[in-house]
Amino acid sequence: MKLGYDFYKSLLLINKNLTKEIFIERTGAKDGYSLNMFSRMYDSITSELINVDKEYEKYYSFEYESMEHFLYRKYNLKGKYIVELMEASKNNPNCLLYRKDDNSYGDYGIAQFTFSDTMYDRVMDIIMLKN
Repeated sequence: MKLGYDFYKSLLLINKNLTKEIFIERTGAKDGYSLNMFSRMYDSITSELINVDKEYEKYYSFEYESMEHFLYRKYNLKGKYIVELMEASKNNPNCLLYRKDDNSYGDYGIAQFTFSDTMYDRVMDIIMLKN
């Protein structure tokens, strides 16, 4: 699941067991252009991720009574998106919540393609390690 919370900033649910090798294997890429493209997609997704769960526990748990309040106040998410995010997190216990600057990787085109309408569901299934 990917939620935008500011200009070119996102929250992502990603399986904690995801590695580049698993990502590439799930895409079915063997070599050549497809391997290069999916490798860049993985790098774009994981570039400069910050674990929001750890960030909340370490720095904000004393200030906000719950993760939901933290997401509402700190990231200005609407209630319905927080509910969706918490439900998705509950249904996928191996997934952790991360935040990222969408342009941190430097290859703007691959980031746009990764989360385009065509690729979104496929990429989400892979990064959450759904069957």
